[in-house]
Amino acid sequence: MDQLQRSSNSSSGEFQRNEGGWQNTVIIIPSLLSGSTLIVVIILLWKSLRRKSKKKVCDDHNAAADLDGEWAVNNAATYENYPEVNDPALMKWKVPDGWQITSRVFLCNGQYGPISRATVTQEAGSDAKQEVVLKELSEDFSPGEAQDFIDLAKFHVHVCNHDNLVKMLCCQIEARPFLIVLRGMDPGNLLSFLWQSRQSGSRISEPLHKITEKWIFHVASQVASGLEYLSGTHNLVHGFVAACNVLIHKDMTAQLCALGLAAIMHRTGSIPARRAAQVPVKWQSLERLTGAAPSEKSDVWSFGILLYEMVTLGSPPYPNLSIPQVLPSLQKMCWMERPAQCTDSLYEVMSSCWTWEAALRPSFMDLTKQLQNMEGRADAQTPLSATDPINQSDYTRLSGVSL
Repeated sequence: MDQLQRSSNSSSGEFQRNEGGWQNTVIIIPSLLSGSTLIVVIILLWKSLRRKSKKKVCDDHNAAADLDGEWAVNNAATYENYPEVNDPALMKWKVPDGWQITSRVFLCNGQYGPISRATVTQEAGSDAKQEVVLKELSEDFSPGEAQDFIDLAKFHVHVCNHDNLVKMLCCQIEARPFLIVLRGMDPGNLLSFLWQSRQSGSRISEPLHKITEKWIFHVASQVASGLEYLSGTHNLVHGFVAACNVLIHKDMTAQLCALGLAAIMHRTGSIPARRAAQVPVKWQSLERLTGAAPSEKSDVWSFGILLYEMVTLGSPPYPNLSIPQVLPSLQKMCWMERPAQCTDSLYEVMSSCWTWEAALRPSFMDLTKQLQNMEGRADAQTPLSATDPINQSDYTRLSGVSL
């Protein structure tokens, strides 16, 4: 009996010990799961914030850091398992073996990663140098971003065969880091150039820096020609026609840049509504603001806004309206008034771009011909001027464009 009691007491004690262990397990396991979940959430949030920080709008004049020394391949482990490239046409555009890329100057973080200015020496010991812009895929890319970057390079090869679209010189997509090398343009970004001309005014004597009505027609006709090529030859839209997305060169040539939306449309046949909605309100057409998809005619509307930017030397459009006031104003058929320095003929072109019914707006072919004809009769002597300098924080607040 005593043995049975001792056995019973022993079993009871064992049960109590096991019960205590089971209770501890019940407490510990959820704690571990909660801690693991918290860590995963923190990692996901960190990655999301890093991705968002990479999508800052880029502007040529924001040169922030001078990175001396030659460009070298980054062998970071994050580049493992990147997609294969099987496009023979793209392989012909590989960075030539003899190229040396030096004097990199960081400009900004673009859609895919860092964007820099640099100098290319095409052969060792050669004095021949060329200014370029480097678009690099960030080290922490996802497989989807890598594929998008490769598709962007393909877009440059297969579509950007026009004098007024930004030129890709070569690319590196078979090895790390992924890189697209674009022709450098000097002075570069049109919006920055307009602001510089605003500050200098009529004191500038160089032909490039003397912005006249004739100069506006000359540059605008080139932009219209590039847009006509996109829409007419490839049935594509740009999506954000603006001074900040035009590059100019010292030989007075102009090229459209920021072709990401057109590249998406080339690959998928449409532009996702979420991406289209990211375009600043003041450059969107009335129909886009009310839910319509981007089209050639909405690009025509934005082209009229570009003309306004040019004749005002970079002023934000709708200067007397806050961003939320733009759509109600347009729905009341209230367009922008003619700027002080704008001739009737130029304002007539601008107004035609803002025709209420999209179908009645001119085509880019019509605009190109019209602007070229008007260039011959335009004033080539009187420089445009503006007395008030542009404050970047005020510009961002009024325009919705972050620089």
